[in-house]
Parts: sequence; C-alpha cells; structure tokens
Amino acid sequence: MKLHYLLAGLVAGALVFTGCGSDSGSDSAIDREDVSSSSVKDESSSSKKVASSSSKKQLPDGVREATLEDLSRNMQLDIDGHDVHMVAGSKQGLFSFWIVDTGEVVVMSDFKDGAIAIDDDNSATSIISKLDDDYFLAKMAKGMNLEFTVDSDGNLLYSVDKSEAKKVQTEQVPAGNSYISKYDEMVGKKLTCKSGDTTDVYRFFNGRYVMESTAGKKTLLRVGGFADIHRGKLILMPEYYSDGVMALYMYVVSSDFVLDELDCSAEDFKIAKVKEADLADNWYSYDKELKLDWNFALNANGTFDLEGRSNEPEQKKAGRWSLYGDVLLMRATSCLDPKTCETFVMGNVEDFEKGKGFTFKHASEEIPPMPTEWVIQKYED
Repeated sequence: MKLHYLLAGLVAGALVFTGCGSDSGSDSAIDREDVSSSSVKDESSSSKKVASSSSKKQLPDGVREATLEDLSRNMQLDIDGHDVHMVAGSKQGLFSFWIVDTGEVVVMSDFKDGAIAIDDDNSATSIISKLDDDYFLAKMAKGMNLEFTVDSDGNLLYSVDKSEAKKVQTEQVPAGNSYISKYDEMVGKKLTCKSGDTTDVYRFFNGRYVMESTAGKKTLLRVGGFADIHRGKLILMPEYYSDGVMALYMYVVSSDFVLDELDCSAEDFKIAKVKEADLADNWYSYDKELKLDWNFALNANGTFDLEGRSNEPEQKKAGRWSLYGDVLLMRATSCLDPKTCETFVMGNVEDFEKGKGFTFKHASEEIPPMPTEWVIQKYED
C-alpha cells in the first residue's frame, strides 16, 4: 500500500501523515479464499515494505559494504546541494532524512548490502515549508538509492543513485534534559494517554510498538508498527492496523513520559521472552462445542494459514503475521468469506513453551471464534 504525502503546516501536538486506509473486510480489500487450493497468497499485509538492495555491487579493492555498526546515530549528507541530516537512531530499521525547518523523509530499510532504497512504497514524508526548492524532499521520497561503503582507511562513504562517493560527516545533536532523546528509555514502558472520552494505551518494544484506543468499553483502533526516537522526536510508523491510520506520527516525549501535551501516565511492563522463530510452527486446537478441528500455521516467511473445519471449512484465512514482544499481530489477505472476515487480529501470547503450546489471548469476535489454546501439531509416524 502506497504512502502518499501531506503538504501542510506543522501544528502543535502529533505530526500525522495520510496514507493508510481502512482495513475493512470488504471484497475490494481482501481476496476470497479458494478452499480447494492449499496455496497461500504472499501479499504484504503491512502499510509499507522494507526496502533493500536487489543487486550485488562491484566494489574497488579495499572497499567493503557498510553495516549498521558502521553508521553513527546522526550523520550529515550533501544531496543535490541540500544539507541533509540522516538519522539511524537505534538501528532497528527506521531511517530518517531531515532538512531543518523544512521537513523530513522517514523510511524502513533492512540496510542489506549497505543500501537504502527510498521509494513511493516505503516512505512517509512531512513537508512543513513550501519553500523546499520545488519539494526536494517529496522528490527524494518518490525515488532515491543511497549506498554506503567503508574505504581502506575506515572512512564511511555514501553515493546517491550511483554517483561519485562522498565522505559521511558525523553530527552531534544536543540532547535536551526535558525530553527523552534515546529510544532505549521507551522499551518496556506502557503509556496511557487520555483525550476526552478516548484512552490510548501504548506499549513499546525493541524497535516496535502497539497501541489500543478505546472509548468506554468500545475498542476504536488497534495498531502495531515501528518506533524510534530521532532528533528528539518519537517516530511511530504503523505496520498493522484495524482501521484507518496515518502513515506516520511524531511526538516529543517529556522526561516524565508525556506525549506532547496529552494527559499521559507511564508504568513499566515486563516483556515476555517469546522468539518469533520459536512461534513459527504448526499448531492445533479442537473446539469440543462446535466440533471443529483447527490448524494454525505460522510460517517462518511471515505468512500464516488458519483453518477451522468439521467436514468442510467453517473458517479459513491466510495472510501475514509478526510478533511484537509477546504481542501477535495477524492481518488477513484472503478469507473464506470476505464480507464477514475480521482481517486484523491482535493478542498476547502467554504461557508459551517451544514445541508444546501457548495461549493466545485475543479480542477477535468472529464466528466461529478463533481458539485461544493451541498445542503443537502432531503427525503420523
């Protein structure tokens, strides 16, 4: 799903950017599952795709591809005559490119082969000044490839769209005492923020976050995405979401963990140590009341297959999954019945034992309901 640009003035509070639409279960948003086929659609369920290089570079003798360890937290680049501040942050996959008092481009990348491919599919852009030399940042977000190398003297170099390599300048950015400047301080924090009748609860993990918004007993929105702090701003990029969200949010987090001027309280929470690689397996459950056999395949490539059947399937869906700490997020790309399919499911993985079983506490209201208790799938000898 492409992220579009919001060309607007900067206002107090959260910076928000358009781009991610409603995650409804309509026929236009999701495919009907062909129950006669065992194939899985491998469509991306996220609002963005992680950018990486696709071809191996030919490097001069003594020059190697850069790794994340070679990057500084804050760097300075000269791109097309523009003084661009590049931020690697906590090096968890979010990169941002800033022109001070003008705007920024935020992109997700695995930095494979020392490259960041920025394009219309994986970037979110804020332009806060229309005097941006014909919107250079918007052009940058629509298509630019940066390649980073290290020469024989240990210098970090960069090239833009295969241009001549230049030396990266390390930058020192002051850290204020009144706000949080390192994302490490957010990990393991639960923030509860209120605005009128609405309560938003955030939980922060290594490089990721989840948020649940409620009004009374009604759940308004569930979101999971990427998180980091760059140049004193908490950056949140939704990846999974239950309804329409913005492509990007930015906040200043005070030293007492208040997001901008919102009414927030903070507390610590324990992140359960569940590994995504351990959860990737074939799981089974049986519903005695409905007499349904359930098979739940969490595949290592990030796809899932879920089926509940008696003589024939009663529930069947496929899509993408990710684990945020101990929070499992699922987003369907195909369903047995798209009109009734709940495409987004979020819940906690509890009592997990590798190769044995786990409890999945979720809030799905589908009929028939997805089980909460799962054991490892057994096979005939």
